[in-house]
Amino acid sequence: MHALSARIAGQFAPRGEGEVCAVFKRSFYLRFPENNYACVGDESIGRGPLNAIVDDFAAPVLGEKIALSADRTWQPARSTGRFDVAALREAARDRVPAEGLGCLVAGTHNALSAHAQPALDAIDEWLAGNALDSRAEQLIGLGPGLTPSGDDYFGGVMVALHLRGRASHAASLWRWLEPRLASRTSAISAAHLAAAASGEAHEALHNVLDGNLDLDSLDAVGHCSGWDALAGAVAVLR
Repeated sequence: MHALSARIAGQFAPRGEGEVCAVFKRSFYLRFPENNYACVGDESIGRGPLNAIVDDFAAPVLGEKIALSADRTWQPARSTGRFDVAALREAARDRVPAEGLGCLVAGTHNALSAHAQPALDAIDEWLAGNALDSRAEQLIGLGPGLTPSGDDYFGGVMVALHLRGRASHAASLWRWLEPRLASRTSAISAAHLAAAASGEAHEALHNVLDGNLDLDSLDAVGHCSGWDALAGAVAVLR
């Protein structure tokens, strides 16, 4: 086992001894007890609740034990609430990825969003005050990516609920969602959703929700996770 010190890490990234469970070109995941995870990588992964940024990144081997520490803890800045859905839709036009649910940001559809429409309708109805029914379960684990598009959509919904002062609604959604995750999606995705339930996500999402319409940073968040989460946030904010 060797020690690794991150320059900065999110508050949901555990410290201590973890085991390498997934390795990518610019990052790897450490698994800790009780299904807690940290995503360790270079500066290009950006700041996030589970991210730990290190200098001189080198990919380890699967199963390797690493003791992780961090010099500083990252948390997203409190949003000023400057957000214009119409301006975002215009900026996103011709920018959204072909895969995932990001097309919903621009008000368009693809095969995945059409397939997910009953679940999306169920969430919209819940946001309007109705009970959340079983149709919404279709989104859990749906779509591409290590954190599937449907999961990221739920994460964006919870982050935006916090932004709108509806933390109790985010907590209610998490109570409904959490017991359904183990049989439908990955433990890594569940760890990201736990952070979103507390109102935290990747800095790229927080920046857009604070009115920054430079959308390039979303492209670097996972397979299409940044856009999927933004689609969920827009469902709340529109």
